[in-house]
Amino acid sequence: MRKRYKGFLIAILFSVIFVGLTCGQTEISEDSRYIYHMDQDVKGNGFFSSYQTTDVTNLTWSNLAHGSGSYDYESKLDSRNGAKKNENTGEYTSTSDRGVTFLESADFSYAPTSMKMGKYSLPIAFQSKGAEKTCLKNYISNVSMNARFNYLDTLSKNLSSELYWKLVNTTDEYESNLDNSTRTKLNFEAAFSGSGHVGVLDMSRNVHDADILIDEDYRGTYYITKNMSHATKYILKRQIDEWLPCCSGGYLTMPATYIGDAKLKSARGIFDCTCFNAPTKAEFSRI
Repeated sequence: MRKRYKGFLIAILFSVIFVGLTCGQTEISEDSRYIYHMDQDVKGNGFFSSYQTTDVTNLTWSNLAHGSGSYDYESKLDSRNGAKKNENTGEYTSTSDRGVTFLESADFSYAPTSMKMGKYSLPIAFQSKGAEKTCLKNYISNVSMNARFNYLDTLSKNLSSELYWKLVNTTDEYESNLDNSTRTKLNFEAAFSGSGHVGVLDMSRNVHDADILIDEDYRGTYYITKNMSHATKYILKRQIDEWLPCCSGGYLTMPATYIGDAKLKSARGIFDCTCFNAPTKAEFSRI
């Protein structure tokens, strides 16, 4: 009997400690807002390989390049996730929009390259034709765009791209407003000798029934300019009514927008808009 009583006390003590720990936990919330900026300038001869990507809420941008030969490259990347900077004061504040902008200029000429990795190593030959790819994915509009160049002997390219999304959702006592807008842009001018591909895909309906807006392939020596953009805007305004707004004066005081030509039939005081009044005495006798 004493062992059972001792075990019962231990169980109670453990329960009290566990409840104390759970009640003492604080609520944790996380809010990730940031601004990212990068300027890049690369010039040289040899082998190069690079990959860049950035993700803000529901927007993804990526860029890759590799090859061997002569390479002259400049780019500027700006990424904003719910934050903005006042250039005059230098202060950062929260905002309802998110976006990625990218500017790029590239000149490439292919040439086989060899280099020694150490004092006693044999030269290693790099014979990689040039490649460059820029891809944009907008998960709000379900639209993606890409420009890809492979097996390049030469490439001279200027490119600009943008992803943008703004969501404003406000609610007050009488009205609820939703303002959602987004856009996707990809513009470039390219002269190249090799292989090129341009694609735009719309998956707003579903994965198995996607609309291919652009699907182009080129092989040889070409000069191409493309200006592509997609934008959507959705606005919803909704009035908020109290539950049974007729209770201010009964069914007959309801405006026509509520009742129309319909006649409500219901048990008294439930949905007939007579509204409930507490009785002064019990309606049913106790047994």
